[in-house]
Amino acid sequence: MEKGTIGILGGMGPEATAALFQHIIHNTQADKDQDHVPVLIWNNPKIPDRSAFILGQGPDPVPALTAGSRFLEESGVCCILWPCNTAHYFHDEVSQHLKVPVLHMIRETAACLQKDYPAGTVFGLLATLGTYKTGIYEKIFREEGLTLIMPEEQNRQTTMTSIYGTKGIKAGYRDEPLEMLRAPLEELKQKGVEVIVAGCTELSLVLTPGNTGLPVVDPMVCLARAAVRKAGYEVRKK
Repeated sequence: MEKGTIGILGGMGPEATAALFQHIIHNTQADKDQDHVPVLIWNNPKIPDRSAFILGQGPDPVPALTAGSRFLEESGVCCILWPCNTAHYFHDEVSQHLKVPVLHMIRETAACLQKDYPAGTVFGLLATLGTYKTGIYEKIFREEGLTLIMPEEQNRQTTMTSIYGTKGIKAGYRDEPLEMLRAPLEELKQKGVEVIVAGCTELSLVLTPGNTGLPVVDPMVCLARAAVRKAGYEVRKK
């Protein structure tokens, strides 16, 4: 199989972009530098906020998503990754303008869960208000026969504040957002959730099994492993 270069359309957000790159490194079977996958990152933090547009509070991100993805395509990548869950609401609209595939993070996550957890496992989603509103996780998980539970409206808003607030994850905080997430996590536990899905790439920077008391699935890891395979490289065994 011919080997390729992975493209990352970053800046959504910058730290999540760096984390995704690290996941690619950590999930590649490599004994030396030359065994790793070439990765081209276009880190463009000027892409309009995806949740803001979905909630009717900001400009359309599709032109920037399309332009950035086409730039990576023209640079010769074999696949494109978006380190933003909410952006995948626009996946099909952007993909129609491309010849190179944008790997779908939510679909790759569903595939991981089917492989890694027994049938009937109850998953709980923490995400942005934009992601909740699109219903993208619910739709894909339902199609794949996975059980998904989400918090009520108040705790959805609390989760959003933990990401976008003045002391949120996007502002560089960690301890304060984690404290905000205690209530949503407790609600999901009381509803019988067995595994937390960090459905926002910023949440992936904060949530761990050690601070939630439950297994935590990071969709960026699922995406990274799929990209390594797509590029023709060997995925490191877990």
